[in-house]
Amino acid sequence: MYKDEFSVFIPNSFLSESKDIKVRTYKVGIIGRALAVYQVKNVVIYNDNKLPENEGKEDAEFIAEVLNYMNTPQYLRKRAFPIKPELKHVGILPPLRTPHHPTDKNPKVNDFRYGFTVKRNNKGTFVDIGMDKLAFCKEQLTVNKIFSFKITKIAKKEVIVTPDEPDDIYWGYNVILSNKSLKNSLKLINPDFVVETTRYGDSINSIFDELRSKVEEYRNIAILFGGPYSSIEDDVSSSNWESIKLNTIPNQGTETVRTEEAVVATLSLFNFMRF
Repeated sequence: MYKDEFSVFIPNSFLSESKDIKVRTYKVGIIGRALAVYQVKNVVIYNDNKLPENEGKEDAEFIAEVLNYMNTPQYLRKRAFPIKPELKHVGILPPLRTPHHPTDKNPKVNDFRYGFTVKRNNKGTFVDIGMDKLAFCKEQLTVNKIFSFKITKIAKKEVIVTPDEPDDIYWGYNVILSNKSLKNSLKLINPDFVVETTRYGDSINSIFDELRSKVEEYRNIAILFGGPYSSIEDDVSSSNWESIKLNTIPNQGTETVRTEEAVVATLSLFNFMRF
């Protein structure tokens, strides 16, 4: 794993130009795949006030649900996501193929797995980790939730797990659904360094060495993206973090760059700087 943690901020207006649910699902899929490829820790969906309140809230919830679906291992999806119209086209989503999406149906002791809490008694919680039988955790956990677990025992009669996750491999992203403004949403992460992507910012090739030193210096980095209607309009400056405005696609050949395109291009550059 990298020493740093990247958080990506996406506006709830991201899908406002796409009304077809299949296209909307596909566009979110591009974001989800990019988050996994470039090992992003958090994705925050903020309110950029470009949509009516109800529409903005519904779009934000749709984005979050599809991203959560992608991040959930296949063996848990039927339990975690009941059939609903919003998920009718999830079959077109690309698989993440990350370490937390194992294909091995026979895990071993000390393996880590995502698990869905099914039921509990006074001794602990029964957990579905994708095996033929439920595992047991000797802790009282909230039911119908997904947690990370470490397998501590596998026997004929029982499988024992404990809440835990690895710290040396990429273990998926966290989806944070915020109905707050961009600046207030940033406070949920409390970053050290904030990068506002905009075509009106400093061209990346003009400040590359300086930027790379910042990436090496700071651990908690937030990268902000605007929506289809305009660049980021909020003033995100704060004494709590350092911030810059950055153009990651200088001399763009198209009139506009879509949010999902900007995410892929930007994360690719930052991935290069992390080594």
